[in-house]
Amino acid sequence: MRFKHPAFGSFLILLPLTLAAEPADDLRDAITALSRTSHAWETTTRQRFNGETAEPRLNPNAPIEVKGRMEPDGYTQFTQLPSRELPVPVTAVSKEADVVAHTPLGWLRRTEMRQTPGADREVTFEGKQVRLSRFFSAALKATALRPLTDNLFDLMADLKSFRNESGLIIAELPDKAVEQLWGDAQAKRAPEIQGTVIFKFNEQGLAEYHLVLGIGFPNSRTKKVAWSMQQWTTRISGVGTTRVEPPEGAVKALEQ
Repeated sequence: MRFKHPAFGSFLILLPLTLAAEPADDLRDAITALSRTSHAWETTTRQRFNGETAEPRLNPNAPIEVKGRMEPDGYTQFTQLPSRELPVPVTAVSKEADVVAHTPLGWLRRTEMRQTPGADREVTFEGKQVRLSRFFSAALKATALRPLTDNLFDLMADLKSFRNESGLIIAELPDKAVEQLWGDAQAKRAPEIQGTVIFKFNEQGLAEYHLVLGIGFPNSRTKKVAWSMQQWTTRISGVGTTRVEPPEGAVKALEQ
């Protein structure tokens, strides 16, 4: 049996709210309501750190990795922000399961990017020189992004042990889900593992949630557990007021 560490005390104090008595039902209702109205969101990069405890280290200034906007029965737009791997943004627009990305060659579907010859060349995009193959790699990733509520429904199916604590909803992830989210095979070797999702609400519904993953290996010298941690945050805004007006080029590409 792998160890589950409950150390979230100092984190919880930072995010107060008031909820009803059935946290799983509250959360499911909130995700359903969110899926039926327009909203925007932003997700931070993964913050990684090591320590002798599995307690999260909330970083409100963590850089944003992805921004999204959606309207039910309309368009959904994703933007991957510039990073060290790619110094320009990548935008994808989807509607009814069809998706295109803005590339140096125009708005393209996934098949068009894969079939473009001579991708191993430098091109100019957003005033910067980028290698087209590297851009396509990032664009394919952007076109694989899913609406926030789709991800939340999938996450909800994995969660267990829901509870209200200090005005938050907290749920645990099973070991298999942590292994999948971790991103490499190291989690499968860890003798101690934990995954927790912390949900915060406001008067409009679900306001943000935090995934906190930890894998632990005993330290033969100190006899303590050496924890490796990953955490990231998604914040939700513009509920009911967000509008998605994609560029004309994206609309034309989706209509073709």
